[in-house]
Amino acid sequence: MPNNHHIKLTVDHTQVADKNLENFPLLVVLQNDNLKFEANGGQVKNENGKDISFCLSNDSGLDHEIETYDPASGTLRAWVNLPVLSHTTDTSFYVCTETTEATGSVWDSAHKLVCHPHLNLSEHHTVPNNGDLDITETLTVEAWVHSDEGASDAFQALVGRWALRQTMDAFESCDAGNTDGLNTKGYFGAVCDGRYVYFSPQRNGNQTQHGQVLRFDTHGAFNNPENWAAYDAGNTSGLNTKGYYGAVHAGHHIFFVPRTDGTTHHSRILRCDTRKDFRSAAAWEAYDIGNIVSYQSAGYDGRYIYLTPGYEADGTDSGRAVRFDTQSNFTDAQSYITYDAGNTDGLDAKNYDGACFDGRYIYYAPLNNRGIVLRHDTTGDFSSPKSWQALDVSSRGLHMCVGAIFDGRYIYYVPYAHSTAVRYDTQKDFRDLESWQAYDAADTSNLHTKGYDGACFDGRYIYYIPFYEGDAPKSGFHCRVLRYDTQQNFDAPAAWDAADGGAFTDPPNPGGFNGGAFDGRYAYFSPWREDPEKDETRDYVPHGKVLRYDTTGPDASFLLKYVECGHNGGLCASLPGPTFSINTANGIRNVRLNRNLKPGWHHIAGVYDGAHLTLYIDGEPEAQTPASGSILIGQADLEIGHLSGGGAPFKGRIEHVRISDVARSSAWIRTTAQNLADPAAFVRVEK
Repeated sequence: MPNNHHIKLTVDHTQVADKNLENFPLLVVLQNDNLKFEANGGQVKNENGKDISFCLSNDSGLDHEIETYDPASGTLRAWVNLPVLSHTTDTSFYVCTETTEATGSVWDSAHKLVCHPHLNLSEHHTVPNNGDLDITETLTVEAWVHSDEGASDAFQALVGRWALRQTMDAFESCDAGNTDGLNTKGYFGAVCDGRYVYFSPQRNGNQTQHGQVLRFDTHGAFNNPENWAAYDAGNTSGLNTKGYYGAVHAGHHIFFVPRTDGTTHHSRILRCDTRKDFRSAAAWEAYDIGNIVSYQSAGYDGRYIYLTPGYEADGTDSGRAVRFDTQSNFTDAQSYITYDAGNTDGLDAKNYDGACFDGRYIYYAPLNNRGIVLRHDTTGDFSSPKSWQALDVSSRGLHMCVGAIFDGRYIYYVPYAHSTAVRYDTQKDFRDLESWQAYDAADTSNLHTKGYDGACFDGRYIYYIPFYEGDAPKSGFHCRVLRYDTQQNFDAPAAWDAADGGAFTDPPNPGGFNGGAFDGRYAYFSPWREDPEKDETRDYVPHGKVLRYDTTGPDASFLLKYVECGHNGGLCASLPGPTFSINTANGIRNVRLNRNLKPGWHHIAGVYDGAHLTLYIDGEPEAQTPASGSILIGQADLEIGHLSGGGAPFKGRIEHVRISDVARSSAWIRTTAQNLADPAAFVRVEK
């Protein structure tokens, strides 16, 4: 053995998954006295470690890259290209203290970007577009990240080329009001499970509540009837399951929030098993909680669903909130807890419409015209008054609201039949009125911007969903979308713009929506009611004209997210957790974990092989969806740690990013994750 072979290293073959890996970039982390600078008692002659190298037993040099070196302690962190990493026999190589000949890069030709940004909470990194990442057919995006958060609903981007539209001019409309021969009109809210958008059935005629759930497949063309489906769930489990408000995507189920069946308020919660045929009764189940209360949307914290209290049976305001444990039996009464929060902090804390989650608190949006906000601390006992807080914010301009949404720092309350938008800074004291801020968005972009119902968030912009302006003599349903740029000051008029979405469609969309959903690219607005014609007998006109807005267009390619905004639409909830999205010629494709990760280090990877999109967490393939089509190239730069333009910052540390123009194998991803998780244990130092 040559004298310059000082340290023998071995990778145990049992740590290599499934098959031999060629040209594998191995992370080596070790401390050895021989690697100290010679002035410190070691054998390294260059204080910067430039004479440290790696080789095989036959003295063949190995391509390597030294990331960090400490001459005082002899601590080394380096990447080494192993020509073959075997899964059947141990692989040995050496650290040398004299330069050995190496011929190329640590990273094979499929690696189009390797970045060790070492980002912290306040930093991000931009890689200017030079064409190297114009990847269209197969793709692997990997990130090694750390977060202290165990629960979050904040949109957080890790790495991607994803530019958002600056001008609102990309609307389209589809009349889904006769899907599958059913009267599919009149919906309250929608939720996206990553592929399908589910619309929550409310009322499709004068005093006619219904249970006809509408679903759109985002993998198909928006205006193709074949991509729409409907199912009449109005008599599920022998119950009168009609009249719902909002939906929650939790695990493998879509839960619909009970409101009123047209005769009485009810609490017959309805759910659909997404693993089964949507049009089959076998996919549907219902349970009557037993409260005669109108529930109006819900919040979700990853385990519990929180039903928002609206009205009692006699029409008076209700404070009776319900919590359902999704990890318990759906039809077991013990899975449901009712708590009357109506006298929280001595205030009339009743009648709410919509809720959202900031990682700890559930915030209920006040439909009451008293401006009394309510929140629940999910770390406390649901039935204890100590876990609840209320505050009168009317003096700050808060009036009737429908829906709320969270951008990672602020809770935005959506103005109903008025134009004053209010937000709360979650980094400040809830009970301090100085934590609350209002802005009158009337006449934004010279449009009558008044009356909204729910909101969507794309990582940078808050979209207020147009509903009802309340002006006589007409009922005032409209299609004027209001948007706020979260990268600008809330009270700056330049931060706000608006567009009449109906004017961009043919025929024009009449407007009148109630909530919506976001699929990663498109915002979908749930069709509710339109203005009656001059005929006074037409006092109630439901419609099924779904409006959607394209937040990106072709200038977006791929995006790996740590979290996506779960309360999409502001009236419905999900918990996507890590998500990988690609923007293809066939439309957007998403694959989601649908749960939050535990605090700590994680390897997150998205792989597109031309037939499937797969999401890997810590080396394991946790989720997969069919996907095809060429990835759109666009002109966006690559952003690490946030979106293009500064939105959706990651609240943690990004240590390592790789992008390849091939679909890495599961063995490659699993071995990489194990190597990164504990490099000192992955590579054994021989005595």
